[in-house]
Amino acid sequence: MPNNQERSPEAVTKLTMQFLAEALGQCPAGLEKSTDRDIVFAVLGFQYGAVLSAAYVAGLDEAAATGIADDVVGRINGMDRQAASKFISVMPMLAGKKYPPIGIGAKAIISFYNAAAEEGKLAAAASLRDILRQIDEA
Repeated sequence: MPNNQERSPEAVTKLTMQFLAEALGQCPAGLEKSTDRDIVFAVLGFQYGAVLSAAYVAGLDEAAATGIADDVVGRINGMDRQAASKFISVMPMLAGKKYPPIGIGAKAIISFYNAAAEEGKLAAAASLRDILRQIDEA
């Protein structure tokens, strides 16, 4: 992230909301109503990884990154902050176990941010759809 304005929590929130809205927009309809735990955790893990990656690149500390994750995950999924925090609280443990959607989300947002063309942004955002396809095939 090249300048100080883009290193603020607000800039990270804006970037991650844009990216995650694009990623979710490429997923199957009705995803937000899924009760399949594998899908819910894959989506939330992907989102968590994206937020943390953007926050760390911006030079924000872990507390700021977690606060942004609570806010973004809640807003993008229509959850209240308490519900979002509940999910976010288990993500560090999953990250420690190398839960793939977290790492994929972390890499995808960087690719999205660095993409020179719209096709690159779409390819980065499509990585969530690819995760969900793999879950369906399993």
